[in-house]
Amino acid sequence: MGVDNDNTLRTTVRSNAKRKIILGDVAQAFLRAFGPSDPPKLVGDLGFDEQKWEITAFAFETELSIISRPYWGFGVFTKCFLNEIRMVGKGKIIDRTIYDSLSFLGRNPWEPVWTRRFERNTGMGVTEQAEIWKNSQLRAETVMREILREMISISGGAGGQDFRECAVDLEMARVALDDRNSHAFERAISRVSGLLNIKAHDTWGELNDSDGSEVIDLTGD
Repeated sequence: MGVDNDNTLRTTVRSNAKRKIILGDVAQAFLRAFGPSDPPKLVGDLGFDEQKWEITAFAFETELSIISRPYWGFGVFTKCFLNEIRMVGKGKIIDRTIYDSLSFLGRNPWEPVWTRRFERNTGMGVTEQAEIWKNSQLRAETVMREILREMISISGGAGGQDFRECAVDLEMARVALDDRNSHAFERAISRVSGLLNIKAHDTWGELNDSDGSEVIDLTGD
C-alpha cells in the first residue's frame, strides 16, 4: 500500500505517495474484515524496512491497531515477522472481525514459522494464542446461530409461497454458517427478513449494544 503525505494508506500507489508498506496476509485479512472505515493511518514514520510499521483504523466505535515487526533475523527473513493486533471497543464487533479474519485467511495465524522465537517475543504460548482466537470465533458464531434460530421460529408462522422461500433462504444461511461465510449468511437472513416484512437483522449494527472490551492478540504473519 502507498502512504500519502498525510500518512493515509491507499490501496494503489498514487503520485503523492511518499513511501510504500508491505502488508502480510494477516493485516490484509483484518482490514478487510473490519468493514467500512476511514482509510487506515500510518502511525509515526517509516524506517528502512517496509514491513516494520504501525497502522490504525476506526469503525463501529471500535479501534484497530496493527504493529508489524520482526521476531527474528532483524527483518532479513520475510516470514519471521509478527503482527501485534490490538482492538478496543465493542466486544462482539471484535469477535466478528476475528471470525471473518480467520475465514479470509483459511489458516491458523497463531502458528508461526519458528515457534520458540515467536513465543519468546510475544510472551505467550501458541496454545494460549489459539484459545484467544478460537474463543472469539465461537462467540461470534454463537450470536449468528441464535439469529438463525430466531428467524426459523418467526418464519414458522408464514404460509404459502413465502414460507417456501423462507425455508430455502434459511437453509442457505445454515450452509453459509457451516462454511464460515458470514456475509453469505447475512444476505440470506436479510432476504428472509424482507419476505417476513420485519426489520432486517444487521449483524454489525445489532452487536453495537454489547459492552466494551479489549482484545490483544499477537499473531504470526
